[in-house]
Amino acid sequence: MTAIIIAILLFAGLFIGLSLKQNTAGVYFKLRARSYLAFLAFLVIIPSLFAQVNANEVGIVYDPLNGGIQDVALNEGLHVKTPLQQVKTISTKLREESYTVTAQTGIIIRENSEGELEETGGGQWATYQVTIQYKVEVHNAHTFYRQFGGDVIPASTMEARLREALQSNSVEQDIFSILKGGLNEVRSGTEVDLQESLQELGVTVEAFIILDVDAGDEIEQVVRDEATAAKQKEIASKEQESELIRQETKRLSAEIEALTVVIEADAQAEAQRILNSVTASAIYTMYEGQFLDDLGILNDTLKLEFELNGTGGYLTIQEVSDIVLKQLYYDTWDGVLPTVITGSDGSIIIQP
Repeated sequence: MTAIIIAILLFAGLFIGLSLKQNTAGVYFKLRARSYLAFLAFLVIIPSLFAQVNANEVGIVYDPLNGGIQDVALNEGLHVKTPLQQVKTISTKLREESYTVTAQTGIIIRENSEGELEETGGGQWATYQVTIQYKVEVHNAHTFYRQFGGDVIPASTMEARLREALQSNSVEQDIFSILKGGLNEVRSGTEVDLQESLQELGVTVEAFIILDVDAGDEIEQVVRDEATAAKQKEIASKEQESELIRQETKRLSAEIEALTVVIEADAQAEAQRILNSVTASAIYTMYEGQFLDDLGILNDTLKLEFELNGTGGYLTIQEVSDIVLKQLYYDTWDGVLPTVITGSDGSIIIQP
């Protein structure tokens, strides 16, 4: 509109100025060929035929001859328009703002001794430190501009929507539930409500973050005490479990040690039995070896004659036993000579 007015005024001035002529009689108006040069004044309208929308912006078209703000927004780049149309730009960048909002929490309900639910007070106020991230998208830009007439959301409007959404979700839980783990439910519910509420204003909510919640020193101290008691109970339970494990380990160790002793004793007894069996077999083999002929066949006659009459000069089985046992003793000797050794027949051998 401004360009048109300027063009018209400039055209009128040039047209009149180029059409004036002076002679001896004075100045008079006469249409001449150069008068048509005044139409060049309308060239100033050309820049108003284009609109530039910069990066990270969206253009809102206002057409006074077509109902005002148009529903079609302009993307980034150069666009053709009529001289009467105006293009307002709105930033599409992600915006972030922080607020301090106070909201009431729900009533505390507990189960009494009779199994019935009863109200025990509650409805405390909590102060939330929150951050909201939002942006204006191209398809919602005209709605946004209709609501705010510019590029900025008033802080009071944003805070009112935040308070409304936060209050409706905060009251769903009591203050202790919120402080002990229910805060995320409050956050997620508030985010959904904000997305619906601000969408009506042409705003797209990207994220809603609760940075901190302040319920007052007394309530927070109660929560800390409960957390400390729960932790101590957990530690005591784990220590009890550890002690039971230690006791069970000792018991199993004792059983294993006792079983090891039994196994070792059984193994030693078995080894001794085998040794005795082998020793007895060796003694008897050596004894009968005296009565073998050249072919290695036992001569029962010589053996019987010796055992009955002691003829032939052979060793008795007792003598063979003494030889084998003494040899076995020296084979297993640990290098320390005892001063007294009891023989198998009860005799005492004194070491020199």
